[in-house]
Amino acid sequence: MSIERNKEIARRLVEGFSADGDINATFALLREDAVWTVMAHPDSFSLSGGMPKEQFIRHITDFRKSTPGGLRMIVTGMTAEGDRVAVEAESTGTLSNGSVLNQVYHFLFEIKNDKIVAAREYIDTAHAVAVFSG
Repeated sequence: MSIERNKEIARRLVEGFSADGDINATFALLREDAVWTVMAHPDSFSLSGGMPKEQFIRHITDFRKSTPGGLRMIVTGMTAEGDRVAVEAESTGTLSNGSVLNQVYHFLFEIKNDKIVAAREYIDTAHAVAVFSG
């Protein structure tokens, strides 16, 4: 696959998490054996670690319920080499508890045959804990 094609797949995935995105099409970009890993220490962030695709879909489905007005995801930068694409992104949205989530992300995706096989997500865990705890 070309680097530009891989970047387009990564962009579609990240932007697909926005409220106006087609979440089923977004999930279809993940290979069935894909693993999504939140890169954080489990003692400080309970959502850390790897999730197989099915578990990740449940996680995102539950997460979307916590943002009744939806979330807006934008890609702010991308770098790619071979089958790996690094994406910088930012999200904004109001949580059901009234707090505003304004999260920054760094994702590293591994792509094979137009599907994401591995995702590593780096976020500001302190911000996440603060806004979700109200």
